[in-house]
Amino acid sequence: MDKHSRKLKPKAARTHQSRADAKKRIAKKSEKQSRWRSWLLSPLAWSIVLGSSGVIIAFGWISILFIMNPEQVSWLNEYLPEEAKIPVSKKDIPKTLAEIELSLKKQNLIVGESLSLDAAGNQQNNQKPQKPNLFLLPIFQKRNNCQSDCQELVELRVYQPSKEIEFQMQSETHYHLVTQLAISGLTKSFVEAPVGKNILESENQDKNSKLPFTQITAFNDSQLSPGFWFYLKGEHKQEDTAIVYGQIIHYNPLLRSLQQMLSWKNPNGKLPKWQQVTGSNTKELVIDQTLDVEPYFQVYQVKEGKLVKNSVSLEPITLKSVFEDFGYQKSLLLARNGLWTPAHAWLTSLQKQRKQPFSDAVKAQIDFIRLHSQFTKIQADKSWASPSQQVLSAVIDGRWEQALQVLTTSTNNGQEISNLLKSDKGRLWNRSTVALRLNPARRAVLAWAYLILTVQRGEERANSWLQ
Repeated sequence: MDKHSRKLKPKAARTHQSRADAKKRIAKKSEKQSRWRSWLLSPLAWSIVLGSSGVIIAFGWISILFIMNPEQVSWLNEYLPEEAKIPVSKKDIPKTLAEIELSLKKQNLIVGESLSLDAAGNQQNNQKPQKPNLFLLPIFQKRNNCQSDCQELVELRVYQPSKEIEFQMQSETHYHLVTQLAISGLTKSFVEAPVGKNILESENQDKNSKLPFTQITAFNDSQLSPGFWFYLKGEHKQEDTAIVYGQIIHYNPLLRSLQQMLSWKNPNGKLPKWQQVTGSNTKELVIDQTLDVEPYFQVYQVKEGKLVKNSVSLEPITLKSVFEDFGYQKSLLLARNGLWTPAHAWLTSLQKQRKQPFSDAVKAQIDFIRLHSQFTKIQADKSWASPSQQVLSAVIDGRWEQALQVLTTSTNNGQEISNLLKSDKGRLWNRSTVALRLNPARRAVLAWAYLILTVQRGEERANSWLQ
């Protein structure tokens, strides 16, 4: 072997060894990559990766909220030290029911029974649900120096579950304040005013002169207009009369607002109700202030608000003249003076004679008059034990001849009927004079007008008037 061959042999051996080492390194590296690939494909690895991504995203989202709207991450204050707490307005933070009650209790306020505002219906909850949806919460305070009904309604609030993800992730439902309405009662002058006399509520009167509300009740009627209707109620004693009074409240879901619609009072103790008075699709609100045999109904129609879109209003049906027509004008004159049945008969006859139908406003007036006429007819058809009540109910319904017959057949009760005429403060006299304006020759009406004047002003004055 020559010198050159001896030099190549060690070199070949080293090359062979290097290749072997390289193969081992490649194999080892391939094995590590295989194990790493296998680990990456395992559920544990994916859980760690996804969890880490979620944490990063969550921290990023919280950071954005902290910059844009710090109140939405105010729940973090529970876990942050005092010096690091996020400054937010406390009233805007969604709260649990327990937190709402505790907050009100610290202000010496009392939480009433919640009233559901769910779309399923306008129902009053007898028991507080664990997780109510949209609901109205009445708030009371204790009255000083009172014997009964010592809780006075001072505020109404509407709450709904918080829609923020941060609060929906909490174990307890948190509620957001949607709207609130302060309640202050009605003035004593309004409540004690006679039925039919318009006394406007004054917002500037001293709070101490106002009579409080002690109850709130929902109108449970599926045929009402969109929204939710409630009435507030209080009671006031005036001499021997127990007067109930209150307000009508409406919650508008579209405007997310509470509104005081109107104030009412009633000396006969009857509560407001919804009733189908006209032919409209929506019932009318009826306040029945009838006393004895004298009907007095206030009827309100639900109309679209004129100033705010999607708002509603309660408009009364009145006897104001809508158009010029002799028969129509005389019918309204009869109705304004309490002769409901003759007015309705005249309007019904006029409606049949017309070629063009009446407007909706006039039709509503006809239905309003019919409602009163139905009541006076029922009273006049009754068999009263008292002749004076029989006479009164007959005259109010325009049955002058029938009333005169009762008088002529009740000779032993002449003093009772005389006392009725003597105590009349205009309701019988006004009816008789209006009836005579339309038919001066009706002898029964003349007879009653003459009798009223004789009893109240003397026979000489009555004869002078008759001539």
